[in-house]
Amino acid sequence: MESTESESKDRLFVTALARGLAVLAAFRGGEPQLSNQDLASRTGLPKSTVSRLTYTLTQLGYLDQDPASGRYQLGLAVLELSAATLASFDARRVIAPKMQQFAEAHGVSVSLAVREGLDMMYLETVRSRARVTVQLSVGSRVPLATTAIGRAYLAAMPAAERNTLMPALAVQYGADWPQIAASLDAALADYQQRGYCCSFGEFQPEVFAVAAPVPPLAPGQPWMSLNASGPAFLFTESAMRERIAPPLLALVRELGARQ
Repeated sequence: MESTESESKDRLFVTALARGLAVLAAFRGGEPQLSNQDLASRTGLPKSTVSRLTYTLTQLGYLDQDPASGRYQLGLAVLELSAATLASFDARRVIAPKMQQFAEAHGVSVSLAVREGLDMMYLETVRSRARVTVQLSVGSRVPLATTAIGRAYLAAMPAAERNTLMPALAVQYGADWPQIAASLDAALADYQQRGYCCSFGEFQPEVFAVAAPVPPLAPGQPWMSLNASGPAFLFTESAMRERIAPPLLALVRELGARQ
């Protein structure tokens, strides 16, 4: 029987490695430690498989286990990989000064992120000197489906590629998925009409945000998203759409012109 190209690709795919990375990707910034049961629920893997993976990842330094509770958190080996990844993005040095100018001019927080699994990871974040701004830092991870920065990334993806993520998102959100999917569909329609995506209190009730996708700024770099966010008690939905979104789109166009 002759081998097809797809079968060849399948033979090259290391399922065990993919499962181990899925376990690491299940951790999110600011959350408590996770148990094997938590990880099994998030990844859809059998608990017995997760137990073997967490043992291996702990031995390699990618996870740390709390002796008292038996729960896990990300280890120093992950931090070292993250630091190396962040250092490799020249785009941060190009965009950061423009982000800071925007934050100061509009009294918002501005963040640049790239997709990592079902999350967006912050590559750069700046804040205005205003008394109150959204507090997230480099390396923070936020969801794809409920944040403006994640929705903007999804909106820029080819439809076929985006659709491959939907089953995993459905598993992630469980019974909440139909409502989240409806909000996501509305956000994608918003992008088609306006060129940006929003999240008004859907990820965090106190945070309003708008975001737009950023094309690769140099060969070999990925698509990213840029957002502007502020506290809900200072920014109304109309203020975000009328005062923040237009200059944010102008900033993205300016960055694109540098290619």
